Amino acid sequence: MENNDVKLANLEQKALSRIPDSMRQSWASIAFIWIGVMICIPMLMVGGLLSGMMTLGSVVAAAVIGFLVCAVIMVLGGMQGTDLGLPSTMCATKAFGDRGSSFVTSIVVFIAQLGWFGVQTAVCALAFSSLMVNVGVANFPFWLSCLIWGIVMLFTAVYGFTFMKILNYIAVPALLIMCVYGIVHSISTVGWADLANFTPPAEATMPMAAAISLVIGLFAVGTVINPDFTRYARSRGATALATLAGVVPAAVVMIFAGAVMARSTGQYDISLIFANIGVPVLGMLVLILATWTTNTANAYTAALALMKVLSLKDSKRPYITMLCGAIGIVIAIAGLADALTAFITILGSFVPPIAGAVLSDYWLIGKGKPSNWHPVRNVNFCGIVAWAAGGVIALLLNIAPPAGLVFNSPALFGIIITCVVYFVLYKLAGKTAFGGKGVISVEEVEERLK
Repeated sequence: MENNDVKLANLEQKALSRIPDSMRQSWASIAFIWIGVMICIPMLMVGGLLSGMMTLGSVVAAAVIGFLVCAVIMVLGGMQGTDLGLPSTMCATKAFGDRGSSFVTSIVVFIAQLGWFGVQTAVCALAFSSLMVNVGVANFPFWLSCLIWGIVMLFTAVYGFTFMKILNYIAVPALLIMCVYGIVHSISTVGWADLANFTPPAEATMPMAAAISLVIGLFAVGTVINPDFTRYARSRGATALATLAGVVPAAVVMIFAGAVMARSTGQYDISLIFANIGVPVLGMLVLILATWTTNTANAYTAALALMKVLSLKDSKRPYITMLCGAIGIVIAIAGLADALTAFITILGSFVPPIAGAVLSDYWLIGKGKPSNWHPVRNVNFCGIVAWAAGGVIALLLNIAPPAGLVFNSPALFGIIITCVVYFVLYKLAGKTAFGGKGVISVEEVEERLK
């Protein structure tokens, strides 16, 4: 019985309630989690894609500008999480209302993050099956690979923040070494001068504005979920440092690595890139590790969102994380990953605008003061209407951008539009937007979660 108690004690028990000062972590531990998230295959692929349409310097410039924009928005949202000690789904309970946050924003985040868990599990499973073939194990079943790696990734997410921190302390240095090796090998093979002086044909050149928009859209979801991790930060300064240090350098390095390796090999598929530089096994390991560190965060944030939807107590977090992971593994095994990618991309138009309403409420209406923040009963219609407006505009900009638009960033525009619409509606409607139900004390909410 005592052993079981010890095992349960190691599981993170905090889900939706406040993180007390005694449980706060160093900024470095939060930064390492974000570094692990940023070191992912899509970053390498986008770097490879941009390398064929821009000079190397322009690729780096687009990455720096794009991720700085994301990081600034993430810092503002992350500071709210730090001030309140609450995850993103709970930070939204004033801008959207307690019920509105559960049945609108949390469902959107849950579906998006759960879908990506399934997609990334399938990617990792394919990489592992290929690795098994390379070492002499022919025809390793895809379903078994999905099951093995889905459970491994899920294990880290179930144990929560502490185990995610440990995973990234180990995996991040290894991943960085692998990517640095790829960069050095590419430069030594092709020559720095050829890489640096490459100029794409005029008809194939991507404008800087379009590249920045692509980079922002690549990680706009981070603007919403940052409080899930920064609720553990000890101060606003620690949140800013953890976010900026954890997101921007790692993302830029990955974009740069993808661009350099793609230019030297003429390939954009990361497994083929490493195969072409003579280390296919290393390429498979990069795929697996990078997917693991990112996918753990997908399962973790999906579970927190589902906890809010179902209004469950904190103690249920490990079991809900298991449930989310199990569904994600089934999605991967069933081969639904490819079909879901387009759906998740569309759904992604409605995720970033969530941050617009939450930031507008906390920083513009509430002046950034925790004392001005409180959960709201039922639905805050200002938030719902503003979010819908921003999401629809973002979706339209994704599907059919207006001709002649120099800079088109659906995610960023969705956030800005939602932020402005919320501010205007709140000033016009005031507390009547709460449906006349009034506010809830934080203590009342926490009592419900115990």
